[in-house]
Formats: sequence, structure tokens, C-alpha cells
Amino acid sequence: MITIASTTDNNMAIPLAVNYSSILNNNKDSDFEFYVVDDHLSSDSVDLLKSLAKVYDNCKSINFLKPNTAAYKGANVTSPDSAIKENTYYRIELPEEIHRPRILYLDADMTCVGNISDLWDTDLDGNIVGAVEDSGYVDRLKEMHVSDEPGQYFNAGLLLIDTKAWNDNDTSEKVRKLALDKPEMLKYQDQDALNAIFNGHWKKLDPKYNLQSHLVKGESGLNPIPERRAAEAKALKNPVIVHYTNFEKPWIIKNNRLHPLRDYYYQAKNKLI
Repeated sequence: MITIASTTDNNMAIPLAVNYSSILNNNKDSDFEFYVVDDHLSSDSVDLLKSLAKVYDNCKSINFLKPNTAAYKGANVTSPDSAIKENTYYRIELPEEIHRPRILYLDADMTCVGNISDLWDTDLDGNIVGAVEDSGYVDRLKEMHVSDEPGQYFNAGLLLIDTKAWNDNDTSEKVRKLALDKPEMLKYQDQDALNAIFNGHWKKLDPKYNLQSHLVKGESGLNPIPERRAAEAKALKNPVIVHYTNFEKPWIIKNNRLHPLRDYYYQAKNKLI
């Protein structure tokens, strides 16, 4: 059984349903259970997500969790690159609430186009999380005075989590404390907080599992670490999970341009019940 968790509000409920449907369609030999942190979802949105379990035999359950909203009052919710909301922090609670050996956290604005069984079975080599390097190649660890080593900052839209290790290290509490004690430090909210806490100690996953818009559009240039460029080139040709990061959504026209990989989303949406 593969355990997947996400957070969403009404604005992202349809993309999340497309995301989950695309996973189910591309992984018919695997069984799934889904956990959704419900940020004031309407009954129609809840019904849409619940209907996945009625249509797909490999969808064994859709479970809804209530967010711990009080824990993040005062945390930073402004971002230069996206319409960040408080619910970005709610993923931090998931390993405390879902009693499974591991969890695959996914942002709502993703579309699966391949098999994720190898991702799910990845050996984390003693790390708490597996993730993909942020393709913006930002120097956030240096800017936060955490580390000068390049290539150690991950995108938190996909996290493969060892829940026992996460909880044994009080990771959720550490993130909450940093978010509330130093909100001005966290330019990219919980993603910054997680990166500061793990400080490069995370399993580096293949970029094909979190193919981000910066890489797709070539906006950040080449990866400063040469040996990682080959993996990124392969990911562009054969992605498994496409992540429509920042304002680069398939349904948004930006600067008179559509996302170059928007077809993946609409093909998946057309298969949605």
C-alpha cells in the first residue's frame, strides 16, 4: 500500500483530484490510500475527491484531516514567487497524524505521468526525508546563514518521509518553532524551515520525480553542480511527476505564454471521472 498525503483548499481541489487520478491511472498494479488536509473544502470538493475511491479499484481510501490552524498564526505567508497561503505549513503535521512507516507528500499542483513504485521503494539511506533539488538553484541556505555548500536546497513539493525518524527527531515541532520565532527569516515558508533544519542531510531523489517549471522553461540556467545536469536532462525527456511550480500553472497564461507541459495536466483531467 502506497500512502500519499496532500493539503488543499477549494481553489486547488480539482488539480489535486487530477493529480490523484493521474497517479491511479499510471500505477494500476499498486494500491493507494490518500490523506487530504481539508482547508475549508466545500461539500462538492470533498465529494469529488471521495469519488476516486468509487471509480478506481486501486484507490482503497480517501481520508480527510483537519488542520492545526492555531499552530501557524504569525508565520510568514508572503512569497515573491507564488500565492502562498497558510496551508503550506499544514504538511508539517502529517507525520504526526498518519501512522504509517512512510508517507509520500505531494503538492496539489502536480501531475503523474509514469510509475512511482521505484520512488516509493527508495532507500532513504538513514535520512528522514527524500526530496528533489529545487531547480531555481537558490542560495537560501547561505542567505539563512545555515550552509555555504551549493546544491543542498530541496523543493518541498514532494517529500518521501520516514515517519518514525521524523517523529523521533521532533521535526514538526522544530519547524513550528522556527516558523513562529523567525518568520522574517523564511522567504519560502516551511520549505525554508525544513531545509534549514535538515541542512543538506536528505536523500537526493531523481529530478524526474519532481520536474519543476524552472527546469522545464530553462529559467535558472544550468545546474551549478555539473554531475547533476545529466539527470536533469533525462528528467526533461522522461518525467514521472511534473510539478507546476510558482505561478506556472497549466490553466494560467503568463506573459502571453502557456506552460510547455500543460498537455500532461489536461490529458489527465480529461480522464478524471
